Amino acid sequence: MERQVCGKKVLHLLAFGALVVTLVTALSLSAQARDKSGVLKASDLIGMNVHGTDGKKLGDIKDLVIDPEEGGVEYAVLEFGGFAGVGDKYFAVPWEALQLDQTNKKLSLDVHKKDLKNAPGFDKNNWPDLSIEEVKIYEFYEVPQPDRNQSVRSKR
Repeated sequence: MERQVCGKKVLHLLAFGALVVTLVTALSLSAQARDKSGVLKASDLIGMNVHGTDGKKLGDIKDLVIDPEEGGVEYAVLEFGGFAGVGDKYFAVPWEALQLDQTNKKLSLDVHKKDLKNAPGFDKNNWPDLSIEEVKIYEFYEVPQPDRNQSVRSKR
Protein backbone atom coordinates (compact mmCIF):
# COMPACT_ATOMS: atom_id res chain seq x y z
CA MET A 1 0.00 0.00 0.00
CA GLU A 2 2.77 2.41 0.98
CA ARG A 3 4.57 1.65 -2.27
CA GLN A 4 1.40 2.42 -4.26
CA VAL A 5 0.94 5.83 -2.54
CA CYS A 6 4.59 6.71 -3.17
CA GLY A 7 4.24 5.74 -6.83
CA LYS A 8 1.14 7.92 -7.19
CA LYS A 9 2.99 10.89 -5.67
CA VAL A 10 5.84 10.45 -8.13
CA LEU A 11 3.38 10.29 -11.04
CA HIS A 12 1.61 13.43 -9.80
CA LEU A 13 4.92 15.28 -9.50
CA LEU A 14 5.97 14.18 -12.98
CA ALA A 15 2.61 15.24 -14.44
CA PHE A 16 2.83 18.60 -12.66
CA GLY A 17 6.39 19.12 -13.94
CA ALA A 18 5.31 18.32 -17.49
CA LEU A 19 2.45 20.80 -17.19
CA VAL A 20 4.81 23.54 -15.97
CA VAL A 21 7.26 22.91 -18.84
CA THR A 22 4.40 22.98 -21.35
CA LEU A 23 3.04 26.26 -19.97
CA VAL A 24 6.46 27.95 -19.93
CA THR A 25 7.15 26.82 -23.49
CA ALA A 26 3.75 28.02 -24.69
CA LEU A 27 4.17 31.41 -23.01
CA SER A 28 7.63 31.97 -24.47
CA LEU A 29 6.47 30.99 -27.96
CA SER A 30 3.46 33.28 -27.76
CA ALA A 31 5.69 36.17 -26.62
CA GLN A 32 7.92 35.61 -29.64
CA ALA A 33 4.96 35.22 -31.97
CA ARG A 34 3.32 38.44 -30.75
CA ASP A 35 6.03 40.79 -32.01
CA LYS A 36 6.08 40.76 -35.78
CA SER A 37 6.26 44.55 -36.12
CA GLY A 38 9.99 44.66 -36.80
CA VAL A 39 10.71 46.87 -33.81
CA LEU A 40 14.10 46.61 -32.17
CA LYS A 41 13.85 45.88 -28.45
CA ALA A 42 16.59 46.61 -25.93
CA SER A 43 16.14 43.09 -24.57
CA ASP A 44 17.08 41.74 -28.01
CA LEU A 45 20.22 43.89 -28.19
CA ILE A 46 21.59 43.40 -24.69
CA GLY A 47 23.74 40.29 -24.80
CA MET A 48 24.01 40.35 -28.59
CA ASN A 49 27.44 39.48 -30.01
CA VAL A 50 29.49 42.13 -31.80
CA HIS A 51 31.89 41.05 -34.54
CA GLY A 52 34.72 43.03 -36.09
CA THR A 53 35.49 43.52 -39.77
CA ASP A 54 37.53 40.31 -39.75
CA GLY A 55 34.51 38.35 -38.49
CA LYS A 56 36.03 37.72 -35.07
CA LYS A 57 33.93 38.25 -31.98
CA LEU A 58 34.80 41.49 -30.20
CA GLY A 59 32.44 41.07 -27.27
CA ASP A 60 28.80 41.56 -26.48
CA ILE A 61 26.43 44.41 -25.67
CA LYS A 62 26.00 45.00 -21.96
CA ASP A 63 23.89 48.14 -21.96
CA LEU A 64 22.40 50.94 -24.04
CA VAL A 65 22.85 54.66 -23.41
CA ILE A 66 19.70 56.63 -24.23
CA ASP A 67 19.59 60.37 -24.93
CA PRO A 68 17.10 61.57 -22.30
CA GLU A 69 15.96 64.52 -24.41
CA GLU A 70 15.67 62.95 -27.84
CA GLY A 71 14.89 59.41 -26.69
CA GLY A 72 17.20 57.67 -29.17
CA VAL A 73 20.05 55.26 -28.53
CA GLU A 74 23.32 57.20 -28.34
CA TYR A 75 25.69 54.35 -27.52
CA ALA A 76 25.74 50.61 -27.24
CA VAL A 77 28.05 49.58 -24.41
CA LEU A 78 30.38 46.82 -25.58
CA GLU A 79 32.17 44.55 -23.12
CA PHE A 80 35.57 43.42 -24.35
CA GLY A 81 38.62 41.70 -22.91
CA GLY A 82 39.26 39.98 -19.65
CA PHE A 83 38.35 36.47 -18.67
CA ALA A 84 35.28 35.28 -16.73
CA GLY A 85 34.29 38.84 -15.82
CA VAL A 86 37.76 39.82 -14.55
CA GLY A 87 39.63 42.56 -16.39
CA ASP A 88 36.74 43.32 -18.72
CA LYS A 89 36.57 46.79 -20.16
CA TYR A 90 33.52 48.65 -21.43
CA PHE A 91 33.39 50.74 -24.59
CA ALA A 92 30.70 53.23 -25.52
CA VAL A 93 30.22 52.62 -29.24
CA PRO A 94 28.15 55.19 -31.15
CA TRP A 95 24.96 53.53 -32.35
CA GLU A 96 25.69 54.81 -35.86
CA ALA A 97 28.96 52.83 -35.93
CA LEU A 98 27.17 49.49 -35.59
CA GLN A 99 25.54 47.46 -38.35
CA LEU A 100 22.70 45.19 -37.28
CA ASP A 101 22.29 41.74 -38.83
CA GLN A 102 18.86 40.68 -37.51
CA THR A 103 18.94 37.39 -39.43
CA ASN A 104 22.08 36.17 -37.65
CA LYS A 105 21.31 38.12 -34.46
CA LYS A 106 24.61 39.94 -34.29
CA LEU A 107 26.08 43.38 -34.65
CA SER A 108 29.10 44.31 -36.74
CA LEU A 109 31.61 47.04 -35.99
CA ASP A 110 34.20 48.29 -38.48
CA VAL A 111 37.10 47.67 -36.10
CA HIS A 112 39.67 44.90 -35.68
CA LYS A 113 40.11 43.29 -32.28
CA LYS A 114 43.67 44.61 -31.97
CA ASP A 115 42.50 48.17 -32.69
CA LEU A 116 39.72 48.03 -30.12
CA LYS A 117 42.36 47.79 -27.40
CA ASN A 118 43.20 51.45 -28.20
CA ALA A 119 39.59 52.64 -28.16
CA PRO A 120 38.43 54.98 -25.41
CA GLY A 121 37.05 52.66 -22.78
CA PHE A 122 36.27 52.56 -19.11
CA ASP A 123 35.96 50.30 -16.10
CA LYS A 124 32.51 48.72 -15.84
CA ASN A 125 32.19 49.95 -12.24
CA ASN A 126 33.36 53.49 -12.98
CA TRP A 127 31.46 55.04 -15.88
CA PRO A 128 32.77 58.37 -17.15
CA ASP A 129 30.69 61.38 -18.14
CA LEU A 130 30.13 60.32 -21.76
CA SER A 131 29.27 63.87 -22.79
CA ILE A 132 32.87 64.84 -22.00
CA GLU A 133 34.29 61.79 -23.81
CA GLU A 134 31.99 62.22 -26.82
CA VAL A 135 34.52 63.82 -29.19
CA LYS A 136 37.13 61.09 -28.57
CA ILE A 137 34.56 58.34 -28.94
CA TYR A 138 33.10 59.56 -32.23
CA GLU A 139 36.56 60.30 -33.67
CA PHE A 140 37.84 56.82 -32.82
CA TYR A 141 34.94 55.11 -34.60
CA GLU A 142 35.07 57.65 -37.44
CA VAL A 143 31.40 58.49 -37.10
CA PRO A 144 30.13 62.08 -37.41
CA GLN A 145 28.98 63.52 -34.12
CA PRO A 146 25.27 64.21 -33.86
CA ASP A 147 24.23 67.84 -34.24
CA ARG A 148 23.32 68.94 -30.75
CA ASN A 149 22.70 72.61 -31.55
CA GLN A 150 18.96 72.08 -31.18
CA SER A 151 19.42 70.32 -27.86
CA VAL A 152 19.64 72.17 -24.57
CA ARG A 153 21.89 69.47 -23.19
CA SER A 154 24.85 71.06 -21.45
CA LYS A 155 28.39 69.86 -21.91
CA ARG A 156 30.19 69.72 -18.62
